[in-house]
Amino acid sequence: MTNIVSMLNQTNPLLTLTQDCDIICQSCPNNQNGLCTSHEKAAAIDKRCLERYQMDFGDSISWNDLKALAYGKIIDRSQLISVCRNCEWHTLCFTK
Repeated sequence: MTNIVSMLNQTNPLLTLTQDCDIICQSCPNNQNGLCTSHEKAAAIDKRCLERYQMDFGDSISWNDLKALAYGKIIDRSQLISVCRNCEWHTLCFTK
């Protein structure tokens, strides 16, 4: 994940928000041949994020703009626990 975030920070690519496994999911143990074994849990977290961002799947946004939304709408408003409840990775967000 560190390598992916580093690449995103260096290149600031245009991202398309998807419900499927993507490059960010490539090393996740729940990614089984491109299918998420925790799809329902991940979809619920994605839905809560998208509601706060006022975006939908299929929308495109730059990496830097997506990070700004995450900080402005979730992290800086102390909404991380509410949005990412039941996510085993949320502690990474608190430390980064």
